[in-house]
Amino acid sequence: MKRRDADSLPLVIQWGALLAAVALFVVGLRIILEYIPFASDWELYFRPAAQGWIDGSQALYELGNWTTGYWNPPWMLWLLLPLMVWPVWLGWALIVVSTFLVMAWLTKGYPKRWLVFTSPLIVDLIVNGQVEVIPMLGIALGWLAGDRPILLGVALVLMATKPQSSFLVALWLFLHHRRRLRALAVPAAIFALSLLVHGWDWPLRWASGPSVFHIVSQVNNSAAWRSIGNWMIPVALALGWWSLRLPRTRRNLGAVVAANMLVIPYMSSHSLLQVLTFSLLPLGTGWAVAGWLASFSVFLRGWFGKPAVHLDFAIAAVLMIGYLLHADRRPGPGERAP
Repeated sequence: MKRRDADSLPLVIQWGALLAAVALFVVGLRIILEYIPFASDWELYFRPAAQGWIDGSQALYELGNWTTGYWNPPWMLWLLLPLMVWPVWLGWALIVVSTFLVMAWLTKGYPKRWLVFTSPLIVDLIVNGQVEVIPMLGIALGWLAGDRPILLGVALVLMATKPQSSFLVALWLFLHHRRRLRALAVPAAIFALSLLVHGWDWPLRWASGPSVFHIVSQVNNSAAWRSIGNWMIPVALALGWWSLRLPRTRRNLGAVVAANMLVIPYMSSHSLLQVLTFSLLPLGTGWAVAGWLASFSVFLRGWFGKPAVHLDFAIAAVLMIGYLLHADRRPGPGERAP
């Protein structure tokens, strides 16, 4: 009797099982939140910033105000506004469900899909209450943009919500787009709208307030930079140059996403979920399992304290080695290196 793998099941059954699992997850999350203070960043930063802007009690990037700690671009709040009508826990549950659905859409094939879904980085994201689904969706749309500049422009706007985790990817996708200048119309329009909504001086408030102070104080929080020190500067420059020269192929998208997490001095472990989502699949199963095992470094940090944060970059580093050994240097159909 021929064995039937998960990929051969009808699409309706696959998505039905996924939605059932998501429903059980939401119920379980509601029960857990009664006893454990999950989603700290969502509850303390993102949601209060959006709520304060709505009711007029909190000006965005108000000078000297340390109550929200929100320093992302204002259009991220626009995307979060629909969640303000729900209770805190339900709004967060919807974000988590959206994250799982986007990852299910982007990760095809077993067992690699389950390597992504069972990574400790999922737990890290839920505990910290982060919204990685927004830049993750931006990377996906940027890849799917093809010759459509408007779609690439939308992708750039989404990736700009967390530029530290996707700026290299955005630049790579932008340089490989034939109509790249037209794509800039969308970010320009969104930026102009933000000036109208939040005041022409919001960039100055951002630069003068706690936003920049926080970012500067967190420079070198990347485990790679803190472990290797100043030697990471030439490594980052070489890796960034190598990544931007790669042809536009699906395999190389994974390479650039992994490189992005190594070349920046500011990185949080939950952002590494993007590395697993985009970088795990194009490599062989052996490299995928190695990257998945490296993601358990977040547990080591919990057991051994802050010094173990130096292990976080191992996830991107392991996968980066795989790409350096097996990089796809052939341009895709109709593509050329910049």
